[in-house]
Amino acid sequence: MIKLNENEVINNLLNKNLKIVQRPDYFNFSLDSLLVSNFISLGKKINKIVDLGTGNGAIPLFLSERTKGTIKGIEIQKVSADLAKKNIKINNLENRIEIINDNMKNWKNYFKHGSQDAVISNPPFFKFNGNEEFLNDLDQLTLARHEITINLEEIIEIASCLLKDKGYFAMVHRPDRLLEIIDIMRKYKITPKKIRFCHTKLDKQSKILLIEGVKFGAENMKILPPLIAHDNDGKYSKEVLNMFQPVKLEKNE
Repeated sequence: MIKLNENEVINNLLNKNLKIVQRPDYFNFSLDSLLVSNFISLGKKINKIVDLGTGNGAIPLFLSERTKGTIKGIEIQKVSADLAKKNIKINNLENRIEIINDNMKNWKNYFKHGSQDAVISNPPFFKFNGNEEFLNDLDQLTLARHEITINLEEIIEIASCLLKDKGYFAMVHRPDRLLEIIDIMRKYKITPKKIRFCHTKLDKQSKILLIEGVKFGAENMKILPPLIAHDNDGKYSKEVLNMFQPVKLEKNE
């Protein structure tokens, strides 16, 4: 039995056989986490996965339906990490998912260099220029959305250090930072391999992008067809709704 604290609620993740504990005053599950979880390549040789900045553990939950590998999420905020641990427990995934409450810059305390098959992240999107007037009122939301405790380059550098040769790195981010993302990935020997732009509706500009790279990968890249999140009536598109369907792992995976 999971004991909920004040402000905590349990939600079903649409049609998936998953539940998630959340707090309205902390950064909650968003569609971005589902999209990047479905975007990353997870073949049979992907057995060790790290989620950098896991929040309340939504990405590990989604990944658990796509792989039988072990997943570790690192989260700096204690309240979010505690929520993630509850989410792992409520879904009976303690034997497959571990949550680490620490700054991801301390990764050496938990992992060996080049030990992971895949690294995934839904990082803070916004740079911090020092003007506190532009920050959210709640410190916990500020850390989730702005590069206060860590920036884009540091995240990608950590991902590169964690990855084995030919390991996969996937991230969701903003299109206006695409060139910066590609430059930094290449700097740390992660070759961009596929990109997908995501739109709220067909006639709207892309608001987020999905990008995946391979450490020491070959020099070729695919631009995938755009992902449209909502139909004209505002409801989730068929593709997104399909992502929410339960996934049954094959025995030989």
